[in-house]
Amino acid sequence: MKLIPRLCFLAVTAGTVCLCVLAQELFLRPAGDQVKISAPKLNFLTGKPLDRLRDGNNVAYDFQLSILADSKATVLRRSFERFVFSYDLWEERFSVTRMRSTRSQVSHLTAAAAESWCVDNMGFSVAVTDPEKPIWVRLEVRAQDPKEPAPLINEPGMSIQGLIEIFSRASKARQPQYWKVEAGPIRLADLKRDSGRSGD
Repeated sequence: MKLIPRLCFLAVTAGTVCLCVLAQELFLRPAGDQVKISAPKLNFLTGKPLDRLRDGNNVAYDFQLSILADSKATVLRRSFERFVFSYDLWEERFSVTRMRSTRSQVSHLTAAAAESWCVDNMGFSVAVTDPEKPIWVRLEVRAQDPKEPAPLINEPGMSIQGLIEIFSRASKARQPQYWKVEAGPIRLADLKRDSGRSGD
C-alpha cells in the first residue's frame, strides 16, 4: 500500500541546540481499524545517545503519539511506548526491546531499521474521532537522560503522567535529545478514500 505524500507536514523547530532535523515528514496510512504512521526522515540514533550506545550502555527512548483537534488545542488521545536500545560493537547492529505494552524484541538491525521498527509500532484507532473532522498527529521522541535511573528490563517504565510531564518539559526547553514530527490537518475520511484510490 502506498504512503500518502500529500499528508506530509514539515515540522520546523526553533533554536539551534535541538538535534531535530529541520524538515521531517510524518506519513499516515490506514490499516484495518487502525492508522499506522511512518517517518522515514526521522533519525534519532544520533549525537550523545548514540555515543552512549557505542560505549556499551543501554539507552531508553520514550515515544509519545498525540492526536489533536481544534487547531491542535485539544488532545483527543495520547499513547506512549518505551524502547530500550543496545548496540553490538562486533556486528555493528542494534537490538531494541519494546517495554510498555506488548513486550517484543528485535535484534541485528541497522540504525535505520531500528528507528523504523519503533515508529512502526506506533499507531491509533480510527474510532478516536469523527472521520470528517480535521485532526493533527504529532510524534515526539525523547532519549532518556543519563542522569535518570535506567528502567529495569522487566518493568514497563514510568507512569503515563510522568511521561506527559517529561515530554512537556522537553518540548518547552527544546532539549537536544528531543525530536518531533507532525502531520495535519487531515481527515480520516480522506485518508481512507485516498488509500482506496491508490490500491485501484
